[in-house]
Amino acid sequence: MNFTVEAYMTKKPFTLKLPASVSDAMQIMASKDVAAVPIIDPKTNFAGIVSRRDILEHPKEDELSLLMRTDLPTLTSKEPLEKAVTLFTKILRRHLPVVDSKKVVGILTPYDILDAVIAKKLETPISKLITRTAIPIYIKSTAKMVERVIKLTKVTAFPVLDNNGNLKGLVTERDLLNGANLDSKTVSTQLGIGEDDDAWSWESLRDVYTFYYTIRDLEIPNVEVEKIMVKNPISIFEGASAYDAAKIMKKNKFTQLPVRDVDDELSGMVYDFDVISSLIK
Repeated sequence: MNFTVEAYMTKKPFTLKLPASVSDAMQIMASKDVAAVPIIDPKTNFAGIVSRRDILEHPKEDELSLLMRTDLPTLTSKEPLEKAVTLFTKILRRHLPVVDSKKVVGILTPYDILDAVIAKKLETPISKLITRTAIPIYIKSTAKMVERVIKLTKVTAFPVLDNNGNLKGLVTERDLLNGANLDSKTVSTQLGIGEDDDAWSWESLRDVYTFYYTIRDLEIPNVEVEKIMVKNPISIFEGASAYDAAKIMKKNKFTQLPVRDVDDELSGMVYDFDVISSLIK
């Protein structure tokens, strides 16, 4: 099989040409359902990349040329996939542009590379891949508390435990918007969306706006996490393999999974970054 960047990247990604604003980038993210946009200069050469995470980390910056990342490494389409894995596990960013002869030809994510783990049927145990401490949330905590924890930790997915420490759910920043004081008219105005853009779904707009809510004074509902969490989330045994985790993630479009130990108790969280590291271990 072909284990090069070209075989796993998204080809011909949506791009944005300078000069442009952050709002322009957000419009592309919403309308095309993407989480990052490569930026090109007036000569169509690669200039940088902007992601939802960049917007969240610099919420008051609307000048795209100042916000876009120019310091991230790039890949070429013919490079081995192992190089991409090494970069992802080092920088922990979710998108790397693929650039050939100064032109953007693709974009690659850790989630894309899960297919290589499946193809190779890698048997590395999950317990040897976990790299980050899981941050549990008590089931009676409020959504507002979760919002605060996200801001403090920059972690966006949390296992939810009951009084006995049993895993009962999983809550993410997207779940916070379930009852948020946010309407389509407000978002359309903020993003400069015209009435003729009816192809843009409201769910897609909400998804993008999740990463902008911290400066828009949205009112996160003061309800218990139990009411907004994903109940009985799919989890994986720590003795299962990277191959098993990759299959579950790809089938369900997950980028993380709670991990259980031999006593069926929560022992951690495994992310797609961790799973793809099995390709170089």
